[in-house]
Amino acid sequence: MISNFKIRMMKMNKIILEANELFKSCGFPYYFCGGFALEMFVNQSWRLHSDLDISIFEENRKDAVALLLENGWHVYQRGQYQKQIFDASDPLVLEYRNIWALKPESRHIALKPIEGEENLYDYEQLEEGQKEFTFIEMVVDVKDKQHFLLGKERKVKRCLDKAILFKDGVPYMAPELVLFLKSHPSYLTHEFHHHKTPSDFEMIIPALGDESRAWLIRAL
Repeated sequence: MISNFKIRMMKMNKIILEANELFKSCGFPYYFCGGFALEMFVNQSWRLHSDLDISIFEENRKDAVALLLENGWHVYQRGQYQKQIFDASDPLVLEYRNIWALKPESRHIALKPIEGEENLYDYEQLEEGQKEFTFIEMVVDVKDKQHFLLGKERKVKRCLDKAILFKDGVPYMAPELVLFLKSHPSYLTHEFHHHKTPSDFEMIIPALGDESRAWLIRAL
């Protein structure tokens, strides 16, 4: 019998490989982040993932949205409510840090039109853990020429070559950056994340190198 751990690893690897296949020739930087990135770092799976997070940089928003639209994804601005984006030149692309992309056949998230409103949607998460590559939460990050910039005022910095790592050619956010982001109060109290963050720290902190651990301590 295949263990739950192996099943999660197979699903994780399948989702990551399919997503990487979509983005690998895009011509702009991208990298996996969130819980999937942590599992790529240690090559272990210890929990379900509510979504697949892929990060891009601010200057590549329109290119990323164009790529998704060209490949049949439905794209939405992520706010209190969702607004659908039909063209990469839509000003909605530039308004928020998070963008959602769904395949029409997605069984992970269901968007529901808000009665009496035009192009405004609420959502329901249909499954606890994402099982197929039919949903992306795209996160927009900021950098300068040499550094990844974090924090509300962008004062926390990490050299780009240390901020983005690679596993078998697949880019992912360095684990100390993921943990820094997960230490934000919104993660600690959010209904989908508050029970995951402690286990993420418990699994990753012992695996960090000395320099990465020291950076995280200073950043926090």
